[in-house]
Amino acid sequence: MLDFSSARTPWPRRLWDVSSFLALEELYEAGTWVDRRVLSQASVDWQRHEGERLFGEDPALGSATFRRELQGCLRTTLTIASEGRRKLRHLIDIGRPGYLERWAGCVAGVGPPPAEKVARAVAAHLLDIGYSMDGLNRWLRDGRLGLSATDLIEEMAGLLTVPPTCWKVVVPFADLHGWEELAVGLSHWVGAREAEELMAAAGVKLSGCVVGALSYEVEARDAERALEIVTDVVERLQARARFAGAGAVTPFDRAVVLNHSSAMPLRMPARGARVLSLAAERQLYVVGADPQHLSDRRRSAVDEALEIASALNHGPLAPAIAGGWSALESLLTEARDPDERERVVAATRAAALVACSWPRAELTALSHRIRRTGTGDLAERLDRCASNRERARLIAAELELGHSLPLERSWRRANDVAAVARMRALLADRAQVLGRVRRYVEISLRRLYRSRNIILHGGSTGGVALQATLRVTPPLVGAALDRLAHADLVAGVPPLVLASRAELALRMVGDELGPGLCDLIE
Repeated sequence: MLDFSSARTPWPRRLWDVSSFLALEELYEAGTWVDRRVLSQASVDWQRHEGERLFGEDPALGSATFRRELQGCLRTTLTIASEGRRKLRHLIDIGRPGYLERWAGCVAGVGPPPAEKVARAVAAHLLDIGYSMDGLNRWLRDGRLGLSATDLIEEMAGLLTVPPTCWKVVVPFADLHGWEELAVGLSHWVGAREAEELMAAAGVKLSGCVVGALSYEVEARDAERALEIVTDVVERLQARARFAGAGAVTPFDRAVVLNHSSAMPLRMPARGARVLSLAAERQLYVVGADPQHLSDRRRSAVDEALEIASALNHGPLAPAIAGGWSALESLLTEARDPDERERVVAATRAAALVACSWPRAELTALSHRIRRTGTGDLAERLDRCASNRERARLIAAELELGHSLPLERSWRRANDVAAVARMRALLADRAQVLGRVRRYVEISLRRLYRSRNIILHGGSTGGVALQATLRVTPPLVGAALDRLAHADLVAGVPPLVLASRAELALRMVGDELGPGLCDLIE
């Protein structure tokens, strides 16, 4: 659960999908976008078919009668005026209450679901219902790490009985162009002296003059989420100022949460899109090293994609989602593709790349954890390996022989044990597990594509799943871009060639002529 609620968690161990009830809300909303021709019926049909399979795997979704009625809805087109869509609205409203209590019952019953499955479903539900990752992580660490699964889920269910809090957040500004004429007199304006006093009372000494502050009232489940909402509001304010031709709008990096009696960072959490191969292969600063001629300023396709996706980690929602999808599309489609608009071929190809990257990423992480123990034969053999690839192969061989791994004793041990269980399952049935991983990733990346259409073609940043999409997809986009960048910049393998290699590897894995788990796209 801690992994699923931390922005610092590496992509293989993060949540890859949204909660069941947000997925149902997304299907309900899709009828509106199809009617406006923002989404195609074919894309929603794909979403329905995959959703039906995933909902069938959720034991806490509802009773047998509820499931039967839901299945009937999902087998209709869910167009805006359809009976199936009207029924779906009612089913969502009667099924969401009690969802966590049903999970607690499943865990306490005979033959409980796997612990990781429970943790993923419960964490996703809380995040999608309004808790922030940082807030949920803090709540878990506040004396709850020793609770049994049933007790923990019951406490989480209790959280949802408490209405959201109205947080009062004061944002001080170092510069606010035209504040004397445009801000003074606003109902939420706070003068410079009062702003300084509020910051001092919260224990913050500002490193500059304060021209004033703006006060916001925000309804949220936790203080961290309130700060995220206010950060988004300030970014919108800055966007307005840029279009008005105004001067600088510069907030300080901390804001005061009055009913929390503290100052907190004014920033959106990092979204986890990482392309680590650029530094690992010493390519991070190898840009523009050659003479830049006036008539020839071509850049590599990968460099252009990284620039397009640059908003993915810290930018506003709309450019982050649009840029993330466009980066994948620019690298993983080409003009001679057949008409695959409804298949969203870039998502399919990117999902294959991510699935092929997953085993080695998990095995490499385990090898580093074992090396930190510093003792034992396995740690010594890992130290003698010349590359991460060799270390991953060694860990895979140990697991395949049924050997236990000497994991470091820390709060992360449970997370490492879960990773070992995932790798043992993979080694037992390579094709099935990798196929399942690919399906999860493709579902998430297709959601990114639909979100991009809602923003660019629907002209809206209010889609029901947009915020959740920006939480779960950046690490997956980063993983795909990481493999593409490594192949292109280090080995000279074009993106589409690598994607074809990944497709073939997933089909042949486990075959006597197929690739090894650590060499799927090498």
